[in-house]
Amino acid sequence: MWPAGSSAQEARESDTPAIAIAPPLRQLRVGERLSFHGRWFGIPVGSGWIEVKGLVSLDGRPAYHIEAQGQSNDFLSTFYPVHDVVHSYLDAETLHPLQFEKYQREGHYRAEEIVTFDYERAIATYRSLLHHDVKKEISITPDVHDIVSAFYWLRMQPVEPGRPITLSVYSDEKVYRTVINPLKTVTVELLWRGTFPCLMVEPQATFKGILVRRGRMWVYVSVDERRVPLFMKITTPWGPITGVIDPESLPKVRP
Repeated sequence: MWPAGSSAQEARESDTPAIAIAPPLRQLRVGERLSFHGRWFGIPVGSGWIEVKGLVSLDGRPAYHIEAQGQSNDFLSTFYPVHDVVHSYLDAETLHPLQFEKYQREGHYRAEEIVTFDYERAIATYRSLLHHDVKKEISITPDVHDIVSAFYWLRMQPVEPGRPITLSVYSDEKVYRTVINPLKTVTVELLWRGTFPCLMVEPQATFKGILVRRGRMWVYVSVDERRVPLFMKITTPWGPITGVIDPESLPKVRP
């Protein structure tokens, strides 16, 4: 069962090794919107969502436009307001990023940036919209992803427990080699939401936006073809953080 602590109020887990994992979808579902709520020490602190907005043309290439937003609630905003908006444009064929935009408001920190990916030159070009004189070029690998494209690309890969998936992820002007470890199949009971067969996955990375250094993350993904994250828990130096999918998103992910 789930370890004692704040996460036990939201979910209970039991090992179920016989669960079959369906083959993944072959393409993204335009209009798919997944929304989540987060807790810190069991206290609600904010919410977020991610949506496949549609197919667009970017420099003559068909691309999926993905938008994600996250913001703090009234409680957290009293001492640490957060409102982050991200846009990513994914090549419709490869799901690798063509352009990434971030508009970040966290406490007193502000960032607005656009990153374009040039695979022929193997260069990502970073431009700050707040400091127009700041422009950088970062070397990339042919398989590079941003944090959004990695999410969708991974959902469309064959997966089984014990077989790690390795990929390169661009974040904050650097490229990080990242390992995704599918650990085991489990059954997860989500409070007020139902019971779901899941694959428990542990990403291993240390860049901002995915994991906090010295922390760990576990994500519980539905085993149907859509591979939707239903619940996650993160250990950080500042305490446990959990995220759970909202009930309105559940009809799209029930097996």
